[in-house]
Amino acid sequence: MTANVVSDCPDSDYRISLSLRRSWRLLALVGVTFVLRVVFLDAQSLWRDEVDALNFATAPWSEVWGNFLRPGWNGPLYFLLLRGWVALTGRTAFALRFFSLLWGVLAIPLMYALGRRHLDARTARWAAVLAAFSPYLIWYSAEVKMYSWVPFLILLALYALDRACVTPRWGWWALTVAGLSLAVYSHILATLSIPVAVLWFCLHPRRHPRAWVGALAALAALTLPYLPLLAWQFPMVLADRGVTGFPALTFGQMAGSLLVGWSAGVPAMGGAVASWGSALLGVWGAWTLIRRRRWRTAAALGAWIFAPLGLIWWVSLRGPLFTDRYLIWAAPAFYLLLGAGLAGLRGRWVRQGALVALILIAGANLSAQLLHPYKPQFREAAASLRLRRLPEDLLLFQIPYNRIMLDYYSPTPLEPWADAPYTNFRDAEGRYTVTFEAVDAQLRALTQGYQRVWLVYSEATLWDERELVKAWLDIHGRLLYEQQFLMVSLACYELP
Repeated sequence: MTANVVSDCPDSDYRISLSLRRSWRLLALVGVTFVLRVVFLDAQSLWRDEVDALNFATAPWSEVWGNFLRPGWNGPLYFLLLRGWVALTGRTAFALRFFSLLWGVLAIPLMYALGRRHLDARTARWAAVLAAFSPYLIWYSAEVKMYSWVPFLILLALYALDRACVTPRWGWWALTVAGLSLAVYSHILATLSIPVAVLWFCLHPRRHPRAWVGALAALAALTLPYLPLLAWQFPMVLADRGVTGFPALTFGQMAGSLLVGWSAGVPAMGGAVASWGSALLGVWGAWTLIRRRRWRTAAALGAWIFAPLGLIWWVSLRGPLFTDRYLIWAAPAFYLLLGAGLAGLRGRWVRQGALVALILIAGANLSAQLLHPYKPQFREAAASLRLRRLPEDLLLFQIPYNRIMLDYYSPTPLEPWADAPYTNFRDAEGRYTVTFEAVDAQLRALTQGYQRVWLVYSEATLWDERELVKAWLDIHGRLLYEQQFLMVSLACYELP
């Protein structure tokens, strides 16, 4: 008896030591993840989608609740949660973006836990490191939108699904349903995660025989909260949508957009090298899993990426709807495949070299995201206006959205202001119907009684492709001051 106790002690101590080392490594990685994201919260000016999110969240309660049933409305649950966050923390850009940061940080240990169950601890750790340093995930962890919240929910749902398949307890099934339902009400295209979950269940390598009962009950429970959305989403899918504002892309172009983004982020420095290298490493990761008789895991990770991509491509045939951030919740599968690819490389130095190369590319793009502006610089434009604009100067906004942006960054009311006329109306033959004479009459009325006018110019082609407003000011006014920012410009005119 004594001999057995003595022989068991070293093995027990080793397991405890190994568990502690893994815990400390994961905690350290979570700390690095937090630091990498928090330094980016104020790096870029808010853009119009973010200010829209704030306005939607702080709208009257009747509107916030009504959005849950409003056809075409995207993300009503996210805006409801953001409303509570704003009440707790305030309306500063840092506070607003910190809400996204929280979910972006929590997604990393959750991805590690899911990867460890399907792969192994080392592979999951490499995947988590790549996700922690991902310029793409860091970018959207610093944006006031649902693009870090939805990936967290789907990771949570798939983790709960994995646990339910192995140990079919109702608590895990309930968590699966909750995660997917919350995701669907947080972004319209999170609906595509439901077939991913079904495929994950069917492909699960260790599925308990009784898991089918819970799975069918969960699918039925998942259908009920989705019915209010299905009432307007299904006709939208079948309808010809015409002009949607999204570019028409082939399946290959969509896949390439995701690959470049997930590999190199928004700046996409070294995008070709990063995307090709990551693609090869991901394919090698899938092959490694197949070689090790884990083809079900390889297929599940592939389904996580290509099932929603194929579905959104099919839906886009009736009118483009794709932009890469809509499928950000599939990015964890990409990093898990990269982790499997690293695990499949032979030789410690080869693996470490590949990992360092990927992190160096990520570091270069992170530096660009931190040091260079990529979003319209309304924060800087508002600061310039505060210094130079006189109280009686008229602000003329080329697009109404510009007023919303400046209003957020301005500590005092913007009055007096006016919206410039919309000049892009066309007839059936495509000819413009708004003449320069009509613009002249409208601008004379808008500027009457003002000696100085500030033109706030951004994305002007959406409102005035021929730049008739600017041409009128150039003819009838004297340019006193002009300043260019990224995607925003200010021009001060003196009128006779």
